[in-house]
Amino acid sequence: MFTLLIGGCGRVGYTKMAFKLYKMMRDRGLNPTPATLTGLFNSCAEGPYPEMGLEKAHKLYEQMKLKSWVPSNLTYHAMIKAFGKCGDLDMAFRVMDEMADAKHAITSETFAFLLMACISDKEAGFALGLKVMRTMLWKKIRPSVYCYNLFLRTVRECGVGPPELFHELLESSKPRKAKLVDGQKNAAGGSKSVEMLRIEAHLSDGGGAESSNEDPRIDPTVGADGASGQHFRSDEAADGSASSPGEAATSTSLMTLPNLLAPGFKHTGEIVGLGEVREPYHRLLMCGGVKGMMDHFRDMSVHPDAKTMTLLLDCIPNDCKAETELIAEADKFGVKLDIDFFNMLIKRRAFRHDKETAKDVLSIVTARNLHPDVITFGVLALTVHTKKESVEFLKTMQEAGLTVNEETLGTLVCNACFKGNFWFLLDLMEYARRENILVSAAALRAIDKASTRIRRALLQKEKGKEVKFLTPFVESGFREFCLRYEDWLKEVRVDTPRHPWEQYEPENMKKSAIELKAAAIALTTEETQSDAGQGQIVN
Repeated sequence: MFTLLIGGCGRVGYTKMAFKLYKMMRDRGLNPTPATLTGLFNSCAEGPYPEMGLEKAHKLYEQMKLKSWVPSNLTYHAMIKAFGKCGDLDMAFRVMDEMADAKHAITSETFAFLLMACISDKEAGFALGLKVMRTMLWKKIRPSVYCYNLFLRTVRECGVGPPELFHELLESSKPRKAKLVDGQKNAAGGSKSVEMLRIEAHLSDGGGAESSNEDPRIDPTVGADGASGQHFRSDEAADGSASSPGEAATSTSLMTLPNLLAPGFKHTGEIVGLGEVREPYHRLLMCGGVKGMMDHFRDMSVHPDAKTMTLLLDCIPNDCKAETELIAEADKFGVKLDIDFFNMLIKRRAFRHDKETAKDVLSIVTARNLHPDVITFGVLALTVHTKKESVEFLKTMQEAGLTVNEETLGTLVCNACFKGNFWFLLDLMEYARRENILVSAAALRAIDKASTRIRRALLQKEKGKEVKFLTPFVESGFREFCLRYEDWLKEVRVDTPRHPWEQYEPENMKKSAIELKAAAIALTTEETQSDAGQGQIVN
């Protein structure tokens, strides 16, 4: 019974209750089974407080060593996940070493938990993730699509770390001469050995649209032992025969670049220029770009899914050309894109203020026999900035049979506040009151911030200073807003933040002593009246 309860707490991340049950279990003289330990480590990994989870995980690990409890394969996986997600990567890798020493099977699932650990290191997680993937290939373990999805998260969210660490990781996971998988061959061409992997130059900060049209120069060579080395350059000035912009047929997202994921890739020199690798699409280029990843999937006989393409979408240059190329690659590979992919596509375009192309995605959704959901309209709300646009937006949403939720309303409110359009904001406030929509804390913060900004502007104006955005339209809207706001707050439902574990507490624990006493009296009175009624019926 204790193991079942602890397992349930572990799945939902209820760390406090899991260890409370564990203490009760130990107080009764019961020893934990591997399943019990798995549930406890899972509660640490899934909990909302990493610091607490890490402290509990370390204490449990020390107790396991002291008591000589033998963990199972699943327990080792839970330990790796707990230490990794809570931020102790060294411990996560150490647990895997212990797992190997104990002769447990090391599978792609084991490496998946290590990749979860890499994601928690935002500074060097990409380099660590690359090491995990290369080690997996070196050990002839075929990565699952789930592993590749986790690796793409390191591409999207994590940095490469210092050059010394990156070089060490590449050297420590070098493949041997054994052939790993059919189709995975070393690149041929040239005989000159290259002493430097160069990752620099026009990986600029100027934005995706400008960088995506650069044409990196690549000089593939073969080392003395047959492994391929690459000279990765992006400096067009270094090549006098650089093609003109009109001759560039594809963007850098699909160029054939050195793929550090390839098992045959080997580099023996120094690595420079990593300081320029700041954006996700820079890191994706180090894995060959979109085309390099797709070719790698084919070589490994791994079929990417819609989640893979959604993650790749976050790792390409932020322009329509790269997005169109990615969709074409997905279709070529036979990946069926889902509505989540197109929701993220709308969001990307809305964030770069590309309103028309964001709306054009709806026609692509319809053409693919997909149906917009609440999230679709939630991201489309990012393109709505006026009262006229909001009327059209809400009408379209109603025709689709969907209702405005807390997040969509919050997005519209934030847009109105950002523009300083208080007449638009007043309409949204009335709509929330009329439709009884929950108002988020984020929406209230946006309103307070906009109100404070206008108040300060009015003070500046009273001092004789010119405030350009403070037009008569803004002032009249703000005056009307001040008259209505306090009353509106009393009439709407506000979403107050709750403790993440509050939902698991019994209802009785949420009531005060007076409320519990009143409920008990009411229940006693009801039972007395019921007994009296039954007595009259018998007589």
